[in-house]
Amino acid sequence: MALQCAHCHKPMSISKISGTRGKGLSSHIQCYHCQAWLGRHRYLTMLKILGFYTAVGAGLTGYFVAGLANIITPVIMLSLILTGVTHLMDHLLVIEAPEEGSQTN
Repeated sequence: MALQCAHCHKPMSISKISGTRGKGLSSHIQCYHCQAWLGRHRYLTMLKILGFYTAVGAGLTGYFVAGLANIITPVIMLSLILTGVTHLMDHLLVIEAPEEGSQTN
């Protein structure tokens, strides 16, 4: 699987990435072509996780609690739409661009 660097736009192999920092949602990776630090948009990732777990929780609630179909169905649909839209919008961002003289092409 390959990622594309948001700074130099070259493909990167996940197995070749050696520079990492941070943990969880604030983790960053370093492009081995241009040395730029890349990360995910924190709020979009949080919304994606929230939408997914809301859909799962509402689905389980709708399965085990009778009579809530009128409420649960729109909640599941809206949370899955939120998950899909934020997944499409959540790309790698340049967190820290390399200095001008340090690019190795």
